[in-house]
Amino acid sequence: MGKWAVHRTVEAGSGIAEDREKPGRQQWPTVSARDGAAEMAARAKGRNREREWRRLTEHPDYVADWRDNAGRVLIEPPPHVFRRQTEADLEAARWNLMAWVDPRHPQWTTPFWLDMPTVEARVAAAGPRGEHSWRKLLCRAGATFCGLRLLDGALALRVSRGRQAGQIRVVDGAGFDPASSGLEAASATGRRPRAGWQRIECLETVVFGGQSNRKDRPAGRC
Repeated sequence: MGKWAVHRTVEAGSGIAEDREKPGRQQWPTVSARDGAAEMAARAKGRNREREWRRLTEHPDYVADWRDNAGRVLIEPPPHVFRRQTEADLEAARWNLMAWVDPRHPQWTTPFWLDMPTVEARVAAAGPRGEHSWRKLLCRAGATFCGLRLLDGALALRVSRGRQAGQIRVVDGAGFDPASSGLEAASATGRRPRAGWQRIECLETVVFGGQSNRKDRPAGRC
């Protein structure tokens, strides 16, 4: 991720940027599969993303910036219906967002936050009978997701369950099919040598801090 440049300064805990430099290509903090859930849980502690988004929608500078720069939202046709990041969306980096979000949205929405720890993953086989396909992983976790196709070809996945949330960046996003694809997550990041990839078999251990919700989603129903 070191090849990416970010030109923004974020006010701690607010989701609001202090500077107004023109953003370059965006980056966000990546974490390994081993450390991902713990890192996300630690950073989420004390954070209220709903409040942060509400503050942003009420910030007159954000509203004016969105109106002047957001442009048209591009949505891919079915079956995936992922949103496509545009050049205009890069301007949203100064507000800690990967893409502009309409501040007139009447209720809590799920922006793609730049400062949210993100697990790096790649498309992989889903295992016997598709047991570890993305669709089944979501079902077992009782979670939902949305996708943002990035300009560099990667796919950002925002995973939500109640007030819990996490992000995954699929580096080879063009080959990802939610119904049939599995994912492998990077097991080491940063300056350390990559130790390999491990198949994601449980979203709780990757994005939800190990907090299981399986009692509400029997495996046989997924």
